[in-house]
Amino acid sequence: MFAAINSKLKWLALCFVAVLVIMALFTGKTDRTYREYRIQGIPTNNTDLYMGSVSDYDISDIYNLNSTSLSDDYLKYQPKYFVETAKCKIPYVDPFEEAVQEFFHPKQFEVCSNESALVTPIYDILRQRYVLQINETLASILLNSTDTEYNCYYQEITRDKKHDSFNKNDRKYFSQNFEVPLHVEGLLLACHLLSNESDILQSDAYSLIQHKPMPQGLFREPPRRKPSVLMFGIDCLSRINLRRTMPKVYTFLTGSGWFEMQGYNKIGDNTFPNLMAILTGYDPESARNEVCDWKESGCFDHTPFIWKDFGNASYLTAYAEDECGIATFNYLKPGFVEQPTDYYGRPFHKAFESGLPTWKCADCTMKYCIGRRITSSYVYDMAKEFARRYVAERPIWGLFWSNSFSHDSYSMPSKMEDYVLEYLLDFMADGVFEESIMIFLSDHGSRYGKLMSLPSGFLEERLPAMFIYLPAWFRQQYPEYASALKLNQNRLTSNYDLHNTLKHIIELGSPEAPPLPRAHSCPKCQSLFMLMDQQRTCKDAGIPEHYCTCIPYKRIDAKWAKRIAPLVIDRINEYLIARNISEICWKLKLNYVHKTEIKVELDKTFDDSTPLDVATYRTKFKVKQNSADFEATIVFNNITDTVDVHVPSISRLDSYAKVSNCVNDKTDKMYCICKSDLKE
Repeated sequence: MFAAINSKLKWLALCFVAVLVIMALFTGKTDRTYREYRIQGIPTNNTDLYMGSVSDYDISDIYNLNSTSLSDDYLKYQPKYFVETAKCKIPYVDPFEEAVQEFFHPKQFEVCSNESALVTPIYDILRQRYVLQINETLASILLNSTDTEYNCYYQEITRDKKHDSFNKNDRKYFSQNFEVPLHVEGLLLACHLLSNESDILQSDAYSLIQHKPMPQGLFREPPRRKPSVLMFGIDCLSRINLRRTMPKVYTFLTGSGWFEMQGYNKIGDNTFPNLMAILTGYDPESARNEVCDWKESGCFDHTPFIWKDFGNASYLTAYAEDECGIATFNYLKPGFVEQPTDYYGRPFHKAFESGLPTWKCADCTMKYCIGRRITSSYVYDMAKEFARRYVAERPIWGLFWSNSFSHDSYSMPSKMEDYVLEYLLDFMADGVFEESIMIFLSDHGSRYGKLMSLPSGFLEERLPAMFIYLPAWFRQQYPEYASALKLNQNRLTSNYDLHNTLKHIIELGSPEAPPLPRAHSCPKCQSLFMLMDQQRTCKDAGIPEHYCTCIPYKRIDAKWAKRIAPLVIDRINEYLIARNISEICWKLKLNYVHKTEIKVELDKTFDDSTPLDVATYRTKFKVKQNSADFEATIVFNNITDTVDVHVPSISRLDSYAKVSNCVNDKTDKMYCICKSDLKE
């Protein structure tokens, strides 16, 4: 098994652990063993579709994969389109095209510490309690003595509801095998010399999934069996870039039982609108107008988040996200007053960021390490513990989201490939895939950087990763839904469809309950378990024109097309005035136009020698201030020489965090280049 990697000593320990796990699992429950994975994601027959599991491809084949081998395999079959229907043709993008290979180079993983844990919380299944186990051998090594005395303490982390933050309680000293009180769900801990409290042997932090009893009357067997749902999210990761940077993960995600939604198209610019659509069925503007102003404290508590529906259906719920400074519902927003889910990672992660040393790698813009561990591991470990604690006992729902390694770099996921794969393999070893629908997703692709300079950049940004796993029992019990999901892989879908799918799952387990309302902001959207209409358009799927990838645009080189970009810049400047920030933001001026394109319907042709009276265009341009790049989809009226554009939909294609400090509104930041941050 290891012959192919003998030359790669860095994998030796990893593979040895894999062998031990395999051997251990074969002595236990046979259907939880690491067996084989199938590279092909689409089942080839009904037996595969309804009976297969995530176990039809040898684990060594995954570890031996690299971007070159996957590229060679992928080149054997290159479709022309991801989606090819009557109203939508989304062009196929080769993730290994030559232009990308010129600047993309996989990065090497870095560990945060080679030191083992001095104190580890161990969950005692019989007592259903955590105990703190001190590694006394390691303590002796750190002290270089077996006689020197030391003390260990923990500080309980509790939630500060007023600020959606944390409180840190007083120190509590403990000894070997200390039983953690049930109310403690997060803790910072440290061990120090008895004679000197400032001489720290090691500090650490953990979030704990303390046991909650199952409510009476909850059934696990069909026909009322409720599938657990786990959502594993990575920010800024297109399906295209996933295949490019994480081929081993991609191979796992295209195994038997997985469905790759190749026509999944984002509905908004950044994380907030895309997650709002999935979790609430609203776009931000509609939610603000019809539910409450989400800029006001308490609003999110009244918003109809999907976790409330899962909770009402007797699911345990969890939500965690790393990089607290840019968390989806807290960055320039008030967060939650009441704890939103049964298990909520924010107060713990925020305390860990504050209470432990942090480190950035050379290629990082965000914290790579918190204490001894990778930043995102605190979220992923919470997901693993949550699933491990409950998945065989009762239905659970959880969203576990990482920003830290992918938000600012298209290439950083390559650094984390084996790291992410290990968590997926852990889920498999723990039997999660036997009970759960797993959704591996992103919000959008890279929005700025080198990928956006490619002809395929428009598609990279708008086609986020979306993979759905259905457990074998679910495919057997609901074969019509598995068949529909298979066909929908190559049809246009959106965030609102995923929202409806989550509600569909809830209804399947609660047939006596009244139907749940579907996505408010997309009346024509439906569950992914129902076959999508081949006549479907972006408008039907709730996808605004600016983000739609269905209809081709043709480049225009005629001189008259140069009139469009300056008109768009005028509209941005008018927006700054209307927002009362024109005094602190530079008035934008055109530097040059990258390109201007016209929308050409699938059954039409266009000659650019003469402009149409009214047509839809896409223009990409650079302004003089900070050399900022923008891209806008607009309606240009050649007769009146005017453009119709919703300014907040205009995309900013370069990083603007350091030149927008004078404004606090997230949308304003995209268009304001602060006079205080930059000299003209």
